[in-house]
Amino acid sequence: MKPLGLLVALLLVACGEGRQAAFDEDLLVNDPSTDRGNNTTQSETAVARYGDVVVVGYNDSGDFTRRGSMTGYAYSTDGGETFSDAGVLEPAKGGRNLGDAALAVDRHGVFYFATLAVDAGARSYIAVARSKKTKDEVKFDSPALIPGLEANGFQDKELIAVDITGGRRDGYVYVVWTEFPPRGASRILFSRSSDGGKTFSKAARLSESGSGVQAAMPVVGKRGGLYVAWEDRSGVRTGYTRFRRSDDGGESWGPEITAATFTRISYQRATAACLRPALNGHIRVSEFPSIDTDRSDGPGEGNIYIAFAADPGRQGRGDNSDVFFVRSENGGRTWSDPVNVVKGRAVTADADETTNDNFMPVLTVGPQGEINIFFYDRRHDQGNRKIDVYRAISNDQGRTWANRRVTGESFDLPRLKPNFDPLVKECYMGDYNDATVDERGFYLTWGDNRRVIKTPRFPRGRPDPDVRFRAVSLDGR
Repeated sequence: MKPLGLLVALLLVACGEGRQAAFDEDLLVNDPSTDRGNNTTQSETAVARYGDVVVVGYNDSGDFTRRGSMTGYAYSTDGGETFSDAGVLEPAKGGRNLGDAALAVDRHGVFYFATLAVDAGARSYIAVARSKKTKDEVKFDSPALIPGLEANGFQDKELIAVDITGGRRDGYVYVVWTEFPPRGASRILFSRSSDGGKTFSKAARLSESGSGVQAAMPVVGKRGGLYVAWEDRSGVRTGYTRFRRSDDGGESWGPEITAATFTRISYQRATAACLRPALNGHIRVSEFPSIDTDRSDGPGEGNIYIAFAADPGRQGRGDNSDVFFVRSENGGRTWSDPVNVVKGRAVTADADETTNDNFMPVLTVGPQGEINIFFYDRRHDQGNRKIDVYRAISNDQGRTWANRRVTGESFDLPRLKPNFDPLVKECYMGDYNDATVDERGFYLTWGDNRRVIKTPRFPRGRPDPDVRFRAVSLDGR
């Protein structure tokens, strides 16, 4: 069936006739024919959906040498049944885009696409582009560039949120990221737009403590509260999840609060080889938080939830990384103790009985308060190498959990040290995946290596990193 045009799709949604999501299979999002040689990496995904229009962003090395942008995207106008590879997000004039895709969408179907960027003078920025309506496709305007606090600082790991509450700040666009200054410790920065992404406020510092802060994530609550979580890697083995909130759209902020304390991931052999925390197969890994809030009218209304991966403290038995969850029932002032969502007493169905790795979680809350945490999982491979995508599901505000497999087949790893792709750092297999939700289902995107290809350097074949998309039901089936 021919995909609906963007304008037609939005009109159907406005009339309450949005297409039902397809829940039976996962789909390849990117077009592999655009890859070049061994520049075939698509990874580190972002996703946003408005009615039948789905946009997926990702890192894409195949187009970088041709078009000066590592930030690729694809879109669907039929609810995710088919995707069109749109190539890359065009950089600002004379500059380049360096990846780390992030997406959000407002109440009127305008998508906001954030990425790392440099200008013609190689100065580092966060770039945010706004979508424009065209027939049968999704395109983006030239991006606005947001500088950090220091001209020679490097801006990294941005994520984005839009207020869709219908309140006084409806349509405000919020961006948080990490700045690495030329000297001194990293810091978490914040900027906002009150004019639909045309201009952004001067960067402001959010982090007050820590010497290794990274990976901030914003989310907007039901009544417009703005919540931000990030990782603090100050300790050699101890890590922290930090949290701040604003009740006035980022004009002022509450105190920095520690939402969780954990032991950092470190499989010793891979960590020593990669010179940074890594798992079996030389996959670099972090304990980045994923945050969302309950916007339902149910018993969890207003709760704030965070998921992260961490060392469960059983390395002597080979258990290096599990997925954990914390909850705040009072607006972020205090937090529950971390709960393991893949094994242990809180898991009431399909617990992971192995000591294999579970990592890179993304947490999303459904319209009735359903919590889903999607993550990479290795429980089906005795060698703790091949990967599946799993989901941990809770319908009681995170007190108990059931695990369900999402992928129909496990996938192996390409060579990561040194990386098979000369444009990608060694030990890299992405730093995050993404998911979103509406009244019909959860929508997940992830980096997936199941396709095996042959290249001159790998005549016997190697797994190829692609991006896949899948819709899954709200009820946990």
